Amino acid sequence: MLSTTHSEKGNHFKQVIEIYLFINPIGSVCYQAEKGVMDFIQSCEEKVHFHFIPVHNFKTFSDYMKALELPAKDLNLRNELFSQTYEACLAYSAACMQGKKKGRVFLMAMQHALTIDNLPFSQKLLQQIAYESNLDIPMFLEDKKSEFAKAAFEADQKIAREMNILTTPSCVVFSDQHKDHGLLIEEYITVDLLEKLCAQGSEVYESNPIAIASNQLPAVKKNHLHVL
Repeated sequence: MLSTTHSEKGNHFKQVIEIYLFINPIGSVCYQAEKGVMDFIQSCEEKVHFHFIPVHNFKTFSDYMKALELPAKDLNLRNELFSQTYEACLAYSAACMQGKKKGRVFLMAMQHALTIDNLPFSQKLLQQIAYESNLDIPMFLEDKKSEFAKAAFEADQKIAREMNILTTPSCVVFSDQHKDHGLLIEEYITVDLLEKLCAQGSEVYESNPIAIASNQLPAVKKNHLHVL
C-alpha cells in the first residue's frame, strides 16, 4: 500500500504516509492528539492516509480513570463510565457508516462537548452532535444499535491488539522511510514529531528517544493490518 508519487513541482518522488491513531473516544488527551494529526496533514506536502481507531479495554479504561484521578473502587462510577465509553465507540462507528469524514467530525465534536464544554454524556447529546455533524439521524440511531457497529468495534480492537497498542493515544506511522514496519509513538504525539519522523532521511528516533515508545522503534508488520 505504501508507494511513491511523482511530484508536479519537480522530478523528485513524493512518499505516501499512513497514520493510525488509536484513541479514547471520550478522552481530552486523545482529542488534542487528533487535532495534532489533522494539523500535520494540513501542513504536509506528502500524501497522507489516516485512520482514527477507538480502543476500549480494561487496561486503557483503567489508565483513563487513573489519569482523571477518579476513584477506582467506586464500582458504580466505573461501570457507568465504562458503558459510556463503549457507547461512544459504537456511536463513532455508526457515524463512520455515513462517511469517514463525517465520522471524524462527529468524533471530535463529541470529544469537544465532553472534555472542553464539560457536558454530561447522554443519548440526547449524541443525537444533538449527530445532527450538528449533518448525519442522517434515523440512520445513525439505527446503525448505532446494529450488529454491524458492534462488529466494526471488534475489528478495531483486533487491529489494536495486532499492533500492540497498550495505551491511548498511540500512533503508528508508516512511510517510505520505513517500508516494512511502522513506528509506534505513545502519548507524545505532536506535529513536530510527526514531521521529523516522516522527513526524508529522518533520524528523530535516535535524537529523541523519549518520544518513541520504549525508547526504540517497535516494529509493526504491514501485513498484520486490516485497513478500514
